[in-house]
Amino acid sequence: MTSDPADLSEWRFPNQATPLGSATYYAVRFSPPAQRERNAKLIAWYRLIESIAEQPRDPGVARLKLDWWREELLRLPDGEPRHPLARALRDSAMDSAARSAMRALIDAAEHRICTPPPTDDRGFGDDCRAGFGGFFVLLATLEPSGNCDLRLSRETGAYCAAVERIRGLAFAPQRVPGWLDPQALRTMDRTQRHERCEALLAQFDCEANERYPTVPILGRKLHALAGALQDKMRATGYAVSDRVIDRAPLAHLWTAWRCP
Repeated sequence: MTSDPADLSEWRFPNQATPLGSATYYAVRFSPPAQRERNAKLIAWYRLIESIAEQPRDPGVARLKLDWWREELLRLPDGEPRHPLARALRDSAMDSAARSAMRALIDAAEHRICTPPPTDDRGFGDDCRAGFGGFFVLLATLEPSGNCDLRLSRETGAYCAAVERIRGLAFAPQRVPGWLDPQALRTMDRTQRHERCEALLAQFDCEANERYPTVPILGRKLHALAGALQDKMRATGYAVSDRVIDRAPLAHLWTAWRCP
């Protein structure tokens, strides 16, 4: 049975997870052409799994949804996946290593449902590594060169997740340590905010530029975009308690294009 093109059109690039003008759009846009559609679908799948775990009204129902996606992964190689996005991913030839990385991401999402949010820097880092860090591991398993460093890829993805969580803490404070919630930040002066946020982000080992060829291409571009966003937050003194700091689409384009 073949996939209905109408079912798959929603997930083609650009899709809801890679909207025009966004950082993820340009990261995917400047990926190798052969990877572009696959990367857009993978990001959409990851965001879908994350949305299930994000403050669910009924944790039991959320876990059932994750179990349903585990079944979809089992259907990928030989069966007929039911979800249009799963069918699109089947057509992208997800091998056993990729499916294993996808299951790990589902498990990480379930862990978030079953455990309290991180309360300290270490728990925050571990949560970022299991989530978007795990997504970079998925990308690494699919990199044609086969030379990706899984640990460095995980650290790089975790850093990207941490930057995004700090950027959006005004609207999702549950995703950062308690000392970083908006009310706590307002009690700190600029120097204190700078020192604490810099220390939080410094825990991720992804600064060795000479090792970048061992990180997936999409991951390198997302890392460059996250680094540029951190620079902008740093310039504001990490004034993120009441607003979401972002960069202009042209700035995203320039960063993603320049990144090798």
